[in-house]
This record gives sequence, C-alpha cells and structure tokens, in this order.
Amino acid sequence: MPILEVCLLRLKDGLSAYDHALLKTLSTVRSVLKTDSKFYNCIEDPSLVYILGIWPTHEAHKAFLASPEKEKVLGPQEDQLEFQWILHMELDDISLLPLDAPVMAIARLFIKGGKHIEEYNRIVSKYRATIVDGTKPYNVVDGWRSDSEPGKQEALMFSGWASIEAHRAFTAKMRGEED
Repeated sequence: MPILEVCLLRLKDGLSAYDHALLKTLSTVRSVLKTDSKFYNCIEDPSLVYILGIWPTHEAHKAFLASPEKEKVLGPQEDQLEFQWILHMELDDISLLPLDAPVMAIARLFIKGGKHIEEYNRIVSKYRATIVDGTKPYNVVDGWRSDSEPGKQEALMFSGWASIEAHRAFTAKMRGEED
C-alpha cells in the first residue's frame, strides 16, 4: 500500500525557504527518491519546511533509511536543514491532496485509544460535509497515521483553502461548535 510521508524540517540560521541552493538540494533528493515530493513553507513559522511525498510501501521507506544510499542522498541537506519529525499515512496518490490550493492546512490530532477513537470518528463523520463545503473547491483528505507508537493513535487532515483568512474564519466558526 502506498504511503504519504510528511516530514517537517527547520531551516538553519540565515537560510530562506526560497534559497536557490536549498531548492536545488531538495529537487535533487526528489529526483533520486522518485517520491513525487512537494515542498511547503509554513506560514505560521517561516523557518519550517514540510516535505510531502509518496513511497510505494512503508517497507520501501524503511529500507532506504537503513541503506548506505541514505547518507549520500540526504547528507547535502545537513548544512541547510534540521530534522524535526516524520510520519506516514496510507494514501494512494499525492494528487489526492489539495495541492492546487493557495493555502494547505495540515492538522495532527492525537487521539486517546478506545472510545475516544469512536468519538473522533463520530465527530468527523458529523462535520465532514461542513468541512468539505467550507474548503470548496479544494480537497479534504484525512486518515490515520500508519506508523504510530503502540497504544497511540494520530489522525491527520489535509485541507485546502482560498486564503489564510478563509481558514482562520472557518476555524473560529467551528470552535463555537460543541464537539
């Protein structure tokens, strides 16, 4: 099953997300790994860069991380980027994400086990149409993290927005909801 990799990196001091050398390094990694990676700069914290890419399987990603190739491919980034975290979610194709939206929100929701998972599913089911309607014409994609620690669950939601203001207005409106 293909998996979406979401990786968060922090730019090293003095580097911009638009730095030519950084973009060249990231593009080289994308072409070598063939994960169809997309790069996003965080609006709230411009020192953060998200990398989204598709691996054929979780095992393929693990094999790369254990290989000598890893250092050769990722080594050039060490002077530019500091690793923050990485996670995975089953997803057939990166094109399902709202990549065409001017703004993409990535929500990480940490869910306690048992009945809390059922409650989360109930709430998402109840409000899914409202969320999809609020983000039109951009996609909403959600799923469960596939590499969570045992006993922990993490839900992910990617949503596209016409603007930062549209996302903030929708979030403020939804905060008024009881659930």
